[in-house]
Parts: sequence; structure tokens; C-alpha cells
Amino acid sequence: MPSPGMTDRWPGFATPVVALLVTLLLTWLMAALTGGTDAVSGLVLLILMPAPLVVAVLWGGALLIGRPHRLAPLAALAWLAAGWFMVPHDFVYQLAGYVVAGLLAGLAMGMRWRLDATVLIIAAALCPILLWTAIQVPVTEQLELYSDEMLKALEQNLPANASEEQRTKALAEEKRKLDQITALAAKVYPSVLGVGVLGQAGIILALVWLAIRALGMAPHRWRVPPFSRWRVPFYVVWVLVLGLGLLVTRLPWLANAGLNLVLLAAGVLSVQGTAVQFFVTGRMMSGPGRVIYWLVMGFFFAPLVLASGVVLGLVDQWWDIRRLDSDAEQADDDEDDNDGDEADDDPGDAPDERFPQD
Repeated sequence: MPSPGMTDRWPGFATPVVALLVTLLLTWLMAALTGGTDAVSGLVLLILMPAPLVVAVLWGGALLIGRPHRLAPLAALAWLAAGWFMVPHDFVYQLAGYVVAGLLAGLAMGMRWRLDATVLIIAAALCPILLWTAIQVPVTEQLELYSDEMLKALEQNLPANASEEQRTKALAEEKRKLDQITALAAKVYPSVLGVGVLGQAGIILALVWLAIRALGMAPHRWRVPPFSRWRVPFYVVWVLVLGLGLLVTRLPWLANAGLNLVLLAAGVLSVQGTAVQFFVTGRMMSGPGRVIYWLVMGFFFAPLVLASGVVLGLVDQWWDIRRLDSDAEQADDDEDDNDGDEADDDPGDAPDERFPQD
């Protein structure tokens, strides 16, 4: 799969072994420093916050670069076995999802999976660790701790000349408001978590692609259009319909699941709707005008942009406001012609090959 580059001179087992050793080291460091009260431990843990993403990139590269390719999953199993006996299992769980996510990112590039399917599969690999974290530290407990801290801060900021009755009344009112906010946040937390997981999956995929590219390889290149031409898959609309259907059942747990599905689908559709707005403003405004428009809308009318984005994204799924379907065939023909020209101009950037080829 690799084009001629620095990786051709590496032993086939090098990258899986490096991924194994680095992941073991990070697992041990996280276990050794967690719970420490000194400033050094806190500083090192702060530095190690991006460690899960580093782990994912390492294992994605190990799968693509290592020869034979099966060495990478075997090395991952070796890390799992060694970590299981070296450190408390909690720390193994924390990194296991990122190891799997990295391997899946590498596999997706080699097998040329669809971009949306790749992101969903990587996100699914990250879900178990997030669910485990939510079980270990329930969301309601986290929100209650936050609410208690807010009440303490409010109590300290009350006027010194306030009577005991006034202080009690003010604190009771603020506690009521915070309880309402906490209940709402706990209800919609799964949708927020879903958006975060999808975003993290996209970041992992992009980082693995960039890392492989930097090492002189030619990984599979998905055709990502300019933002003004972004369109999400139509099945997002069916997710929205399913959520609305569950929402009207009025059964508490089904309605709550439906609410989160609606919010998740609406958040994804808002990306397409924002792309539509970006497309329209690009046609109607000059460059400086667009900058001023988006700064004003982003700072003062962000909720309006998101809400209109959901509506525009939904409408664009049916009516194709930007006429992307009519332009698709011509664009494909142009890209096929340009691919041949680019290959002639840049022989060092060889087209990617199907994976695996041991």
C-alpha cells in the first residue's frame, strides 16, 4: 500500500512494536500518577490529556505500515494482556476504545470504506468506554456536584447585610433553578455525548490520515467537497423521523430516547443547513461582507443560525437548493480528467492501493 518513502526502510514489525510499547508506557503513567497530590503529578496528567488520541493515531499507523498487517491487532492483544496484569483494569478500559478506534481508522483507509460509515464505526468503538465512564460516575452525580459548587459560590456572593430569611429565600430560589437546569441537562446528555463521539471519531480519522501522509504514504483519499457543498446522508432524516415517532409515544423512557435522537439528527442537519447558508452568502456577498456577516451572526444570533440550519438542512435534503445532484455527474467527469493530469505532474504522490497486500 505505501508509496515509496521512509517507511519502506523500516522493518515490518517496527510500527506495531512501537505502538505496543508507547501504549504500555502511557497506560502505566496514567495509573501511576492518578490520585497523586503533588503538583508534578497533576502537571504530567495534564500533559497526558491528549494521550488517547496519540494512541489511536499510533495504532492506525501500525495497521497500515506494519507488515504483515495482522501484526497490529496481535500487538494490540499483547498490550491488552500485559496491561490487564500491570495496572488496574480501569486504565486499560480507558485506552482500549482508542486502540480499537485507531485500528478501525487504518482498516477503513486500506479497505476504502465510505466516509460516513467509517465515522459511525469509529464512533461505535468509542461508545463502550464512554458508557462505562457514565456508569462509574453517573451524569446526575456530576451535575449535582456542579450545582452544589454553584450554590456555594452564590452563597459567598450574597450581600453581607442580607437577613437570614433573605439569604435562605435566595438560595432556595437558585437551587430550584439549578435543579431544573440539572434535570434538563441530564435528559439531553446522550445527544450531547453522541455529537461529541462523532466529532472525536472524525478527529481520529483525520489525524491518522495526516500522520500516514506525513510518513510518505498515499492513504485513501475521500472526496471531501468545499464546506458550501456539504450534504449529510439522507438516513439522518429517518433518524429524525424515528425520534419524533418515539417522542409522541409519551412513554417516559421512549420519549426521552426520541428527544435525544431528534436533537442528534437536528444537530447533524444543522451542519448541512449552515453549509447552505454559506453557499447563499457566497453568491450574494463579497469576501469582506461574508466575514462581517458570519461574525455578527456567530456572536449575536448563534441560536438563530443553528435553528435555521436545521430547517434549511431538512429542506435541502428534498429540494436540493444548491443543485448538487445536477452538478455531480459533470464534477465526477472533471475530477477523473484532473486525476490523470495530477498523476503526471506529481509522480511521487502515487494513487492508493487496496488493503491489505502482504
